[in-house]
This record gives sequence, C-alpha cells and structure tokens, in this order.
Amino acid sequence: MLELISILAALVVCILIPIEVGKIRNGWVRKQFAGDRPKFLAAYRKQLKMLMWLGLVFGVLGIGLAFVEAQRGEAIVKLVAAFIWFAVSGISFFALRQLANVPDTEPAGRASA
Repeated sequence: MLELISILAALVVCILIPIEVGKIRNGWVRKQFAGDRPKFLAAYRKQLKMLMWLGLVFGVLGIGLAFVEAQRGEAIVKLVAAFIWFAVSGISFFALRQLANVPDTEPAGRASA
C-alpha cells in the first residue's frame, strides 16, 4: 500500500511540476506565499533541488530493493516505482534549468498589487 501511495504521489509530481513551471515563467506566484517574487523563486528552486535528489535516491533504492526482493511480482513493482522516481528527478532537473533563465523581477506588463 505504501508503494502505491508513493507511485501515485510521484506521478502527481511529474504532472504538476511542468504546469507550475510554465505558470512561474509567466509571472505567477502562489497566493499563499508570504514573500515577494524573488523569495518565491528561491524557495521553489530549493524545492526542485530537493525533489531532484529525492527522486534520484528513491530510484536507486528502488532498484536495490528490487534485486533483494524474493517475489518476482514485487520486484517488478519496485522497478516501476524506481523508474517513476527517476522521472521525478529528471523533470525536476530540467525544470530547475528552465527556472535558471527566469528573472527575479516581475514580468513586463504585470503590476504588483
């Protein structure tokens, strides 16, 4: 059951990261965030770095646990989960590279309230 929750959470992250990065590139800042845009971008970049390393670690651990697993079906599930976590790591890496080109200031044409 824990593996299923992990797989579903990783899939949600794989879908939401590109959507949020696209919004951020257009000037979006999460409404619940207390700081300004530069602080939001710094916090989001930090979050992406964490997800990148977490995906890499969980992917490697999943492959390692798949080789130790006694039942064949369980090994396949662990390999699928590891692949999805590697996808989280890769998507986070490329999203971080896209955000590196985003300026910390408000985009032109947007007035801050």
